[in-house]
Amino acid sequence: MKRLKYRWLLALIPAILIAWLLTERTGVSPIEDNEIDVLSPEASFDGFGRGIRSVIYDENGLMAYTLSASEQRLFPGQVTELTEPVMQMFEGSRERWNISAASGRIRATSGGDILELNLTDAVQILHRSEENSNVRLTSDRLTVEPPTQTMFTDARVTVTGNGLEQTSQGMRADLSADTITFLSDIQGRYYRVDN
Repeated sequence: MKRLKYRWLLALIPAILIAWLLTERTGVSPIEDNEIDVLSPEASFDGFGRGIRSVIYDENGLMAYTLSASEQRLFPGQVTELTEPVMQMFEGSRERWNISAASGRIRATSGGDILELNLTDAVQILHRSEENSNVRLTSDRLTVEPPTQTMFTDARVTVTGNGLEQTSQGMRADLSADTITFLSDIQGRYYRVDN
């Protein structure tokens, strides 16, 4: 009699396992009377990717810039949120600007072209000049507009490199002309660097 009881139990185990797998995959869970179904912000995105890297070419077929991120979430309205985005902008085959942050948001055209990249948290810009003297700019937030090759912020900015230490409240930059304009409350110092 005990043997029959155990065989019945063994036959029940696969059915329980299948039911458990189906409910786990579909997200079905027991409903309690006082439970309220609230959608998290994570549930409303249209697409998700990890380890993405996009390469954008100019009209001459040369690499204009790359954009990579550890994660991306695509939302309705051509908005994409990025985790740990890194944008590398090129002139010819040489990297000129390396821009990174903890998070970012892309606003794009319906065709997918990036109009604006808004970066937040630990924004860092590294400019590599032809003389191989690097300039580093840090801020809490920054907007990059790839079509116009400009970037700007109204946040506090710190610039260091090649004997320069400077802070400013806000800045605008023309990446194609390698120019940065500081907006207000500008403070800084220059010291001689011996090579």
